[in-house]
Amino acid sequence: MIRFSADDKARITAAIHGAEQRTSGQFVAVVARASDHYVFVPLLWAAMIALLLPGMWVLLGLHVHWIALYQLQLISFIVLAVLLLFVPELHLKLVPTRVKHSRASRLAKAQFYQQGVQVTRHHSGVLFFVSLAERYVEIVADKGIHEKLGEARWKAIIDTFVGQVSRGRVVEGFEEAIGACGNAMAEHFPPDPDDANELSDGLIEL
Repeated sequence: MIRFSADDKARITAAIHGAEQRTSGQFVAVVARASDHYVFVPLLWAAMIALLLPGMWVLLGLHVHWIALYQLQLISFIVLAVLLLFVPELHLKLVPTRVKHSRASRLAKAQFYQQGVQVTRHHSGVLFFVSLAERYVEIVADKGIHEKLGEARWKAIIDTFVGQVSRGRVVEGFEEAIGACGNAMAEHFPPDPDDANELSDGLIEL
């Protein structure tokens, strides 16, 4: 799992400061180790395998007393559940990508409101979100920003962010996406001399 050094965090903060000097936009960077514990997944898989055991014994033509079979099911369930629960890298592979991305997107949007990005003075807040376990990236912007930047430019910023993060270059991904977003927003949200720094400039780790 990626760990962020003091230098990494300073680089992201510097990228936010630099972008905010070019626009009245306010930027927040959030990284989550994982967007969910997915406890239901190891329990579900352990239960399914344990329930299939009697059928496997029948297919193999083995005759086992029902009490022994019940004990085998119970032990199998406990061993598998504990193994999967305590090896996140293993049970995350069993979670469908659609489910992982759904949970990560939900956390990104929740952070948008929890960090107060939606209440900036000019309604020009943007949250840059990365969930490491799910390898998920999302940029959540305040109302009107997406329309003013245009679909093509917005997609280019997101694609650059996704590309860097997918190669494990998370810090570089934040820097490039924040910088590109700052440049794009400068055209529509110019700097305000009376603007105050309303949001955290440091990397927020969950």
